Formats: sequence, structure tokens, C-alpha cells
Amino acid sequence: MLKPGLRERSVTYDVAVIGGGPGGFPAALAAARNGARTILVERSAALGGAAASGLSILGFLDRSGNKALDGIPQEFMDRLAALGGAPGHFWCPVHNSISPVSSDLVKIVAMRMCREAGVDILFENELIGAEVDENARLKAVTVFGKLTNTRIEATQFIDATGDGDLAYLAGVPFTRGQEGTEIMQPSTLVFTVTGHDLEKLFAFLDERPEEMGIKEDYADGYDVDFLRRTRGHCFIGLTDLVREAREAGDFSVPRNQFIHIATASEKLLTINTSRVTRIDASDPVELSAGLETGYQQVLEIVEFMRKYVPGFENVVISQISPALGIRETRHFMGRTRLTMDRLYTEDTSRKAIAQSAYNVDIHSGTGEGIDLTVIEKPYGIPYDCLVPQEVDGLLLSGRTISVDSTVFASARVMGTCMAVAEAAGTAAAMALAASGEVRDIDIEELRARLVAQGAMIPA
Repeated sequence: MLKPGLRERSVTYDVAVIGGGPGGFPAALAAARNGARTILVERSAALGGAAASGLSILGFLDRSGNKALDGIPQEFMDRLAALGGAPGHFWCPVHNSISPVSSDLVKIVAMRMCREAGVDILFENELIGAEVDENARLKAVTVFGKLTNTRIEATQFIDATGDGDLAYLAGVPFTRGQEGTEIMQPSTLVFTVTGHDLEKLFAFLDERPEEMGIKEDYADGYDVDFLRRTRGHCFIGLTDLVREAREAGDFSVPRNQFIHIATASEKLLTINTSRVTRIDASDPVELSAGLETGYQQVLEIVEFMRKYVPGFENVVISQISPALGIRETRHFMGRTRLTMDRLYTEDTSRKAIAQSAYNVDIHSGTGEGIDLTVIEKPYGIPYDCLVPQEVDGLLLSGRTISVDSTVFASARVMGTCMAVAEAAGTAAAMALAASGEVRDIDIEELRARLVAQGAMIPA
């Protein structure tokens, strides 16, 4: 008779990627395609992270409407499009671009691409430990799932956990939240709805153009006609309706506007109006409390739509994201820390292995508003932003990279995270092939390889 008990297993790989979101699965793909035996560990039951929640992807076009990303990120979008899961990239006066996706097809396409590349995927496993040797080199991690501890030994690791859980366990120095205050941008529990009538909303906006919520000069052209002609759009507005509902006791969410975002299906809209403030989502108790708040907000927002928003009287929930959308927690320190004053220096561009074309978008962690600063042209992300201080055998990817909190508000979006991930996976495989450390790879050789793979980088 079998006896119950905690199981133990041990595996060895060339590259281990922890986290299967936009900062993770492209890294695993790139590593495997460059010859590394690769494992990808994901805490949930699906790859894709925030892209699997219903959110559109930002960052594919720059302010002028020019393409800013290619390589694996674009390949992923092309694979989605072939299944009807991505209608294209749409220029936006506010967000520079919106790229709608199907949340469910994201999960399937990301998994398929990894399988085709030979990546071993370990779903529903949570990181619980990291082993760093006396030479400050990360040697192994332990993950837990289904009553089993799995020890993963690897030559190179990539932290794509979003909150930097692996870097934290390994001892990489970090800061929290915004510079000087440690206030973190709020989290959001997004959800999708169906049963809406956008033309009825647009007719209301024709009569009440002041309810288009972005009035700043940079948003010239952001009007009802733009919404009508743009399949992939993000609507921000209804400030007066939100105020009216708040005064009537029908709206307590700490946000002054309503936001809906297009998906790959015209029958579905993602609602990005939830706002969970004053939590540190890297703390399990605060994260749990934030989810409770998010669920309460979802129902309140649905009731607000049905009662106040023209065209949304009959909406029903299609899906609630399985995870809280976390904008900001820890910021890790790398060999280089990119700051706003260095975005366009020659040194930054010369060492860049990815680029970002999204605006600086800071959601208030204590109030209702958003502070947006336009980024006129793409800037580069230097390789050393991926190389952490004090620990070898580890690369940072996605939103764990070493940037200040202002640059982070631009670089955190999914398109940029995917581009960074491709660079991280490629670099890990290159270091493996050279029997060296990721800190020592030839950046020019890495840049050349990324370009050969189709990636877009400055200069």
C-alpha cells in the first residue's frame, strides 16, 4: 500500500525560466531555439500572464505609428492572428498603440510555441526556494506543486516572476514602489463583458463630447470618430457619470473614469476600471486582501454599467481574470539602472538589446488619477539592466529589470516585456554555449544575434 507524504524530485536543465507571462515564455522560447535545454515554470494553469486576462498588448507601435517590436513578440501576434486571436496593431493618440488579443488563444498559442521549441513546461508550481553557493552563484531553485517539491538545477536562470520573487530569494538588492515614497501603482482585477452596444455609447458621446476623458494636448484626435473607426481602441471617460454615481452612493472604486478595452472579439470588451490601492502585492496577506477588494469592485462596476452607461444596460460578465493585475512592486538593482535622463544617450542605444515605445504611465497609488508623459520615440534598454548585482547565473526579465520607477512606468507593458524576454533567453543560451557567465557575454554579438532573429533594437 502506498504511504501518503510529500514527494521529492530533482531535475537538471541548461536554462530555467521562472514565470510564464510576457517576460517568461518568450525567454524560454529564445533559449530553447538557441540550443539550450530549457524548463519553464508557471505558477498558474496557463502561459501568457496579463495577456491571458483579456488585456490588449501595448508597445508594438511608436508615437508616429511606426513598428517598434518584431522578433518573437510579432511572431506570437502572427500566430494568434492566424487563429483569429489578434486583429492587428492600432495606433492610438493616448497609448501610442493598442493590440487586442484573445485571452484564451493566448494560452494555447504560447503553449504551442514552447512545445514546438522543445521547452518543458511545468504548470501550477510555485517558487519556494533558491540555492546560492559560496561564490554568490545561483545553483538551483525549488518549486512546489501537487504535494511535490521539485529541485531544479540549472546553469542559467531567468526571473520572469513579475515581482522578482527569484531575485528576492537569491539576495539581489531592490527598492520598492516609487522613488522617495515607496508608494506602488495600484493593482487591477480586469474582467470581460458581453451584451454591450458600442454604437449606443458612441451616440451618447456625440451628444456629450465632454465625456471623452482625455483632454490633454497630446490626445489630439482622441474623440468619438476615432473610437468608431478604430477596431482596437481603449476608451477612457465618463467622468461626469462616474461622479454622479459616486454622489449617489453607487460607485466607490478609487478611479475617476471608466475604461473599456477592445479584445480580439467584437462581442467581448475588457473592463479595466477596477483599482486596488495601498497594497504591496508581493505580500501574500495584502495580495489576498487586494483580490477580495477586486472581486467586490467587479460587481459594483457591472452594476454601474447597467444603471448609468448607455449601451451597457444588458452587459453580463464573460470572464474575471484569474489573477490580480499587478503594476508595480519591487525594483531590482542591476549592473546598470536606466533612468529618464539616459533614455537616448549613445551608450544606452549602443548597449540596447530591446526597446520600448510606450509612454510613461503612472497610475496614482493613493488617488484617482493617472499621470501620463508622452514618449515621442523608442528608447533602448541596455543589456546590463538584465544583469543583477551580487548574484551570478541569473538574468532579470519582464518588469523585474533594473530601471527607475519612472522608466518602469513605460517599460512595464507587455510588448516591451516580451522583447526583453527574447533578449534574456538568447543571452542565457549564448553564455551556456561559451561556458561563461551571463555578465560576460559579448553585447555586440548578442545584438547581432537578436537582429538575425528578427528583433528590433536601436541603431
